[in-house]
Amino acid sequence: MQSLSTKLISLVKDLDLGDINETKKLSLLDEIGEILTQRIILRLVKEVDSNKKKLFIEKINKNKNDPNKVLLFIDYFIDDADKIIDEEIKKYKKDLQKVLKN
Repeated sequence: MQSLSTKLISLVKDLDLGDINETKKLSLLDEIGEILTQRIILRLVKEVDSNKKKLFIEKINKNKNDPNKVLLFIDYFIDDADKIIDEEIKKYKKDLQKVLKN
């Protein structure tokens, strides 16, 4: 699985934020990362088998400060996690592009 941070950097590059100063870019990057992570986790929770959902949520919450462990749990609990993550990134990218065009 390609790291989420690598995918986030790619997303920001695709948005072409060249005219925004570095401080605002970093702030925007943090905000995008937080929102995107929340969207992805919510989607993944929906995808987990109902019998394993409670354990999945416990593991994610317990290890939320260790992204590598979280990714391991995601891979363990969800077979097509990478595909789901990519779908959520694409949806969020479209949403961001709409906002940035206005």
